[in-house]
Amino acid sequence: MSEEENRGIPVYLDTIDREVVSSLAEGEAEVNAWHPSNSSAHKLWRCLECLRDLEELLEEAVHQKNATKKKRRLKIAITPLHSLIMSIDDLLNDILCNKDTAKLLKSDEQYEQIKAISKQFSAMLPHDFKAPVSIARNKLSSHIDRKLLPNEAKEIDETINPSEFGRWLHICLHLILDLTKLEIYWWSCDPQIDGCVRLMSNEPFIVTFKVEGNAIRGIIGVHIAKESPKNDVPKVVGVLIRSSKWMFKPGQPCIRSLKEDSKKEWNTFLGNLTLNSNSPTSK
Repeated sequence: MSEEENRGIPVYLDTIDREVVSSLAEGEAEVNAWHPSNSSAHKLWRCLECLRDLEELLEEAVHQKNATKKKRRLKIAITPLHSLIMSIDDLLNDILCNKDTAKLLKSDEQYEQIKAISKQFSAMLPHDFKAPVSIARNKLSSHIDRKLLPNEAKEIDETINPSEFGRWLHICLHLILDLTKLEIYWWSCDPQIDGCVRLMSNEPFIVTFKVEGNAIRGIIGVHIAKESPKNDVPKVVGVLIRSSKWMFKPGQPCIRSLKEDSKKEWNTFLGNLTLNSNSPTSK
């Protein structure tokens, strides 16, 4: 075997700055974007889109000096918040019910943790059609219900007080940060070569495959990603934390800042019930 045959496939650094694709992306931003490439990544992308919508609305709200105008922004923001809750629920269900996703978990223990997390999420933040967040979204936020009277609208609106909205939001932020740590997400990006696909199923390695028809014929290149696409989630979450601080009463539990967790301890949500009540705490 010659020296050239022994060299194997060279590994290069991917020099392109990439973000997870936005529904509004155009031009170069769309071409260079990460795209979800399996079911769990698609569910995570949906969560990210909801977070982006909330980011825009809450950044507007935080600059409003009038309390009524701030609350009206929250009424509008109930729709993407409800979408975020349901998207997180869909991600949890995908992990629990989709065999292709479940087998990507590291252990049976992780699966059991996800099952317990799903139950805790529903208990801390009910989101069936009778839940306050669902009623507010269905009757007052996504549209004004045709049978809704002003006195009933006022009763619903009273459930969207800033501290309760903040509690709902921070429950979601806490959970999505934990779920983002799971190594179950596959991504793809533009191969820039005809007849090829680029896939990252094992971070940080982006593999370029030669494709003929529907069959993969070989590997023609490997690159190392500059940054994980999952990092887009904590970036938006950080903005949302800063934009939502005004919602909380003194002493009320909330996420105050972000810090990097131990890689061994991915699950910080299970058993943490500090956001289960909107009453102030001495902690």
